[in-house]
Amino acid sequence: MARLFTRASKLTGIADIAPDRGDLLAHMRAVGIEADALRKSDISIDYAAFCALLHNCAVAWDMPDIGLRMAGLQGLDLLGPVALVVRMERTFRSAMNAICENLIIHSNAILAVLEETPGTDTATVVLDIRSDIPDSRENTELILAQANVVIDAIAEMDVPLVEVAFRHAKGASAPAVSKFFGCPVRYGAERNALSFDRDILDLAVQRSDHAFHTLIQRYLMTSKAEVASNFVDEARREVSRQMELGTCTLENVARGLKISTRSMQRQLRTNNTTFGDLVDEWRQDRALSLVLNTRLPLSEVSGALGYSEQSVFTKAFRRWYGIAPLRYRTDSDKLIAVR
Repeated sequence: MARLFTRASKLTGIADIAPDRGDLLAHMRAVGIEADALRKSDISIDYAAFCALLHNCAVAWDMPDIGLRMAGLQGLDLLGPVALVVRMERTFRSAMNAICENLIIHSNAILAVLEETPGTDTATVVLDIRSDIPDSRENTELILAQANVVIDAIAEMDVPLVEVAFRHAKGASAPAVSKFFGCPVRYGAERNALSFDRDILDLAVQRSDHAFHTLIQRYLMTSKAEVASNFVDEARREVSRQMELGTCTLENVARGLKISTRSMQRQLRTNNTTFGDLVDEWRQDRALSLVLNTRLPLSEVSGALGYSEQSVFTKAFRRWYGIAPLRYRTDSDKLIAVR
């Protein structure tokens, strides 16, 4: 499994809100992040260490809204070289899709997808965090707030949000969350997402400079090749993206990876896995999160995982965890109550 990283630009703002710089540096040392990361935004830092830092500082400083405070001090440049894609796109839609496609250069722990649902007036940016990263409310709120910052920067206006949704439950940061996003907030949702008026997607990008397209594209392709550790990780990421969109088929994933289905299957077999294994892996991880961390009816959980029948989901969950999903949720609730 590849090391999960983020560019140190994700730390932007934390030094400004820290009660004491010495205390911040102590917290950084405790999780293994060097002080240089505060001034070298282009270096990579361990993603789990960043999440631990954010949580530890939030607790020590009694600052549950730490992620929102940091995002308020950030801009489009937090994405580093990924922000360059805005210069080669003509519309908000294409710019946002390009950012989502190249986000791995900024961090290989986050997946972003722009979703347009036919027959609706809204568009949604869905943000997913790798399941092998410890849950961090502070980091999730930071990521969605950063997405809001990026959306506003591309549109060059404050884009009104229709809704923001979090998988985690409502917590101490709730008042700050409502104030930051200025829209209805839904907790215990099936995914982390921001929704806004679909018409925004057709806005022209004012800073577009198509003359740089080839140069920027070549640079981004090189950068992606440098951070993509192996084919299985690339395929796993594309499967995750397609599952979020509800378009995950062997053909679509191969198309997203720009190879033939036969080549994709052959490379996966070489690494002792298959397309079906990657889909099953995504469903297994997502199922556990939705069953434990949300109050969604199991019929909705089943649908969110791409199953047409709840009975098929229940059978799969038993295979993964040796117990029915409802029983798993009930037993977990009892354990939490005892604690």
